[in-house]
This record gives sequence, structure tokens and C-alpha cells, in this order.
Amino acid sequence: MPSVTRELQIGSPGRQWPFSRGLVAESLLNAGATPDEAAAVARRVEAELRASRRGAVSAVQLKALTVEVTRDVGGRAMAAAVEQQTAAYEDLMVIAKKGELPFSRGVLARSLEDTGLLGREAYAVASRIDIQLRQQGVKALSVAEIDDLTERTLQEMYGEQLKLTYRFLRQNRGKLGVMGSSGDAPEPFSKGILSQSLLAAGVPPDSARKVARVTQRQLRGAEDRLVERRIIRERVEQLLEAEVGPDVAARYRLLQVIRHPPRPLVILLGGVSGTGKSYLAAEIAYRLGIARVISTDSIREVMRSMVSPALLPTLHASTFTAWQALSDPNEVTPEHPSTEVLLLGFREQVQQVSVGLDAVVRRSIEEGMSVVMEGVHLVPGYLSARHGAIVIPMLITLPDQSEHRRHFESRDKQTTQSRPLHRYMRYFEEIRAMQDDLEQLARRLDVPILDSLSLDESADQAVDVVMRRILTELTPEERVRLLGNEELSLEQTDLTKVGEEMQR
Repeated sequence: MPSVTRELQIGSPGRQWPFSRGLVAESLLNAGATPDEAAAVARRVEAELRASRRGAVSAVQLKALTVEVTRDVGGRAMAAAVEQQTAAYEDLMVIAKKGELPFSRGVLARSLEDTGLLGREAYAVASRIDIQLRQQGVKALSVAEIDDLTERTLQEMYGEQLKLTYRFLRQNRGKLGVMGSSGDAPEPFSKGILSQSLLAAGVPPDSARKVARVTQRQLRGAEDRLVERRIIRERVEQLLEAEVGPDVAARYRLLQVIRHPPRPLVILLGGVSGTGKSYLAAEIAYRLGIARVISTDSIREVMRSMVSPALLPTLHASTFTAWQALSDPNEVTPEHPSTEVLLLGFREQVQQVSVGLDAVVRRSIEEGMSVVMEGVHLVPGYLSARHGAIVIPMLITLPDQSEHRRHFESRDKQTTQSRPLHRYMRYFEEIRAMQDDLEQLARRLDVPILDSLSLDESADQAVDVVMRRILTELTPEERVRLLGNEELSLEQTDLTKVGEEMQR
């Protein structure tokens, strides 16, 4: 423990502190001196200060004396190193919005503890930063510069995740952070997102808001600013069991796996024009927390811009008029095709567009991103399961012809006739024939069919389909890791009944 001479004061008249032989020795050690050399210089500096009988010296005067003694004890090179650095007894100033403050290893260490480091580990990082700055002779630096140096030091000592965790804390001061198990940066806790996931699990709105509110209050009452997603899930499940019962709690647990799946989800939502695929795809993506929604029409448009109509005429037609491109130019084209000719043109276009769709799916898997794809070109059987992803096909239909017509009329008003109603009405029977064919394919290949007229009902069905598929796709190891040691069955989530209804 360094000795302290109370009669000697270091600093200016406005701010002084007791002389410490230990700080002098620390400065020598930072400059590369051996412990014996550092101790010898510190003792001699103290002796000379006592002999001079001075009550106070400035940090500059102490530095000059230390350099002089070091030159005598350790040579010119060591003295130059001591002179170049910022000594341990000199203030290292931090420039903040409220003015300048001396750098404090203790303050930095306390903020580092928020990242999950133990006290001694946090102080070791802060000390390393302090030594590095002093060895470089830094006299002052900004808060941002300290944060950047701290990030680099954390990455060198502990890796990328701790660096990202510290960055989250500095950019979201005062906010709760949620940490996953994948090594990514923490995310801000959101009561709104939690409520959204509870609603998607079938929790009544009032109960969802209450559980989210109580969860937020409990987390804010804790000392930690970062909390693992697993801990949040466990707290929410306990509240749900008390509020709405164990079945809904089990559904919520599974939904969290869907939001952070072990492999990317590729949800394929097929259906003919006018069935509400776009709205349903957006709703499914919202409920499942999937950011990427892609329409097959957009893929087709990109392909059209790259391939001329002369080369692929069916690609440049609508799905229900692609058959016209197959007609003999020397013969009169009928007003309406036979079902066989209609489906021949439709499937040829589907085959062409599937090339682009397959590339999009492959890219999503490579990026580890889940995606919801919607469009008439997502015909059951054309896009097969892919390694590294969980591919979930579905088909949306409108059994009632009158309701199907009303969908076209409503869309005509909402899109200000950019998709003319008369054109769809002219080929309405062809569109219905295509739906019949898609439905037969779906039933033959065991692809779930969504045929509710309500957007909410269809979205509920779709989420249940995804939950069922996730349960069957998880490996035993993934089940234990993601769902806990307790086996989660279809009966626990009330999905068995849903599955039976989907097959009717």
C-alpha cells in the first residue's frame, strides 16, 4: 500500500491532493521501469520534496523533478519516456457537454459492470484504458473518444459481443436492453413489441397490455440494465399462466421461438388474384416479427426487364392470359381458353418465375433472414424444402364467388383503378379455374389451405400453421434448448384442433 505524506500537497491552490509515492512509482512502471527502479525513483522524489520543505508543488513541478531523478537513476531513455507520458498524478481530462472532468477509472469500471463484467474485470479494463492513454501522453479527450477506445479494448479482451453490448449501453443510456443467445447486439426493450407478440399468441388485448405493463415495471425495478430474452420470456409465461392460463403461456413460448428461429423461416403464401394475399402477408410478417416481405409480382417485373417478350412471351402476360402466348399465330385466338390450355400457360409462367423466387429464397437463407413471400406464382410443389431453412407453404382461397368479386371491386377503388376491374372480371372464370387447380394441388401435397373471409381469422390460421410446422421441424436438441426441458406438445398449445380444421 503506497505511503502518504500529508504535509506535501500536489496540485493548484484550487484543487489539491496528498502526495502519493505510489502514484510516482506507478508512473515509472507505465514508462517501462522495473519495480525496483520505480521504487527507487519514488523514494528519492519524496526525499527531495521533504528536504525542500515545500508545503505544495504543482503537478508540473512534480513531473519535472520525477524526470530529473529518473534520468539519474535509469538513464536518458527512461527519463524521456516518463516525460512524454501523462503521469499517474496528472489529471487526464474528459471533455463533456457540461465541461471538463478528470478521468476516473472507478466511474468507467462501474459503467462496464452494466455489460455483465465482474467488478475486478471491469476495473482491469478501465485500468488498461487509463494506462494506454497515459503512455500515449494524452492530456484530454472527448467522451466519444473514450467510448470508442473502450469498445476496442473490450473487443480485444472479450470479443465482439461485449463490444456491441457496451455500444448499446452508451447509445441507449437509461433504457432497458434485451440480450439474446446468438451473440448479436442487445435490443431496446419495447412494451409495444411485447404486447404485439402476446396478441399474436392469442392473448386478449386487455390481458396483453396488462402483462406487458407489469413486465416492464418488474424489469425497471431491477438493478441490471441488460436482461436476457430467456428471463423476460420466463417472467411473461408466469404472468400469462396466472392471467389467462397455461395453454396460452405455452403458445407464447413457441411464438418466441418463431420470432428467433434456429433456422430462417421461409413462408410461402400462394393464391390467385383477389384473395387478399398482400394484406395477409403483411399481417403475418407483423405478428411473427419478420421484416422481409416479397411479392412474386415484383420478381416477375425484374425478370421482365431483363428478358424480351420475344424470348419468353408467357412471362410478359398476366397469369390468367399467359395461355394466349402459346396460341398459334396463324389461328384465331379464342376469347376464353379451355382449362387445359389455361393451366398450361399459367404453369409455364410459374416455372419461369420460380427461377427468380428460388434465388431470393437462397439469398435469404445465406443471410440468415426469415422472409414472407406472397403471390400467385407460389404454386404447391414448385419450391421445395431447402437445407438450412424451414420452408412453410400455404394457400389462401376464397370459396365464395360473390365475395371474390367484392374483393376485386374493393381493390379497384383502393388502387384508383391502376388495376382495372373490367380486366379481372373478363377473366374471372379463368381465375376461379386456376384456384380450383391450386386447391387440388394443395390437398394432394398436404399444403394447408386458408379459406377464412376475415383477415384476422386468416392470420390466426397462418400463425397456427407456422407454430405446428416449427414443432415438427425442431430437433430434440433444439426443443430442449429453445423450449426448455419440458416437452411442448401440440395439445398444450391447442394446435391439434387447428390442424384438423385446416385439413377439412
